[in-house]
Amino acid sequence: MPAPTIDIHCHLGTPAASDLLAPHGKPEYEPYDHFMGRSSRDQNAVMYPTIAAQLNDPAARIEPMDAMGVQIQGLATFVSQYGYWAPAQLAAEAARIQNDNLAQAATDHPDRFVPCGATVPLQDVELAIEEMNRAVDELGFKGLQIGGTVEGHNLAEPRFRPFWQAVAAKGVPVILHPNGYEESQRLDDYFLVNCIGNPLETTVAAHRMIFSGLFEELPNLKLVLLHGGGYLPFYAARADHTWEVRPETRVHIPDNPPSYYMKRLYYDTMVFQPLYLQHLIEIVGSARVMAGTDFPFDMGETDPMGLVDRLEGLADEEREAIKGANAARLFGI
Repeated sequence: MPAPTIDIHCHLGTPAASDLLAPHGKPEYEPYDHFMGRSSRDQNAVMYPTIAAQLNDPAARIEPMDAMGVQIQGLATFVSQYGYWAPAQLAAEAARIQNDNLAQAATDHPDRFVPCGATVPLQDVELAIEEMNRAVDELGFKGLQIGGTVEGHNLAEPRFRPFWQAVAAKGVPVILHPNGYEESQRLDDYFLVNCIGNPLETTVAAHRMIFSGLFEELPNLKLVLLHGGGYLPFYAARADHTWEVRPETRVHIPDNPPSYYMKRLYYDTMVFQPLYLQHLIEIVGSARVMAGTDFPFDMGETDPMGLVDRLEGLADEEREAIKGANAARLFGI
């Protein structure tokens, strides 16, 4: 039987978590909101009410899923609810509330939803590992979802190595979905906080992880980069050239260029046109690419399966793999 079509880039909100976190907010660590200009704030005030039901109510997602040809959504948390800036114990409670909510949605609609992106309080690595274990072992989560930075700290820093070691030992994928770019002072106008900011955050975070030797140390670590990996795979040759000519870039990865590690990561199809999807596949291989929509947001892809179908030169089995079989294999769906 063909694998079901699976969307691995979609968000389910948990309003109770926002209510819990709100009194402790630190705007400087929410770059998407903090740097957003007035015109984009005004447009969000118009947009959010139109998607509120689909964002927060699992039942309201079924009809648009059918329209997009998506049989299963791999549910992940709403990135504005990471709460990395909150007191650690409170952030852990917010994570539990979110993960319980996503798991319940999958229980209520087992043929349409799978919990794939549990959130964890990364400001406290021990609590993050504890919640990962609970989400995976007790709630049935297939993976985690995290942001690109934590209170200004890069994911490649030594403080996070125990987390990555625990994740690798657990064997679950980690979806990296940023909440804007940490230094977006010039991205306030024209919705650049999202248009450029989100893929830029992914690009910076993933480059730092590669050059730090994280994937050399943990070759079994499974990282999923959304928005097609940001700009990472589309300028891979420059990263390789830098590695060849600059000795400081080879300190932690002396034997293999950055593109070697890029080919070991995973990516979604959120690049909006077949030309870019073709290039992504040429760089990392069709087995590393999975359908994604960014549902239910206006910046999402509304025809994810059609995008794959419009791509020329793919074998039928490659199309089926990108539409669902790759995700089914990676997440154990």
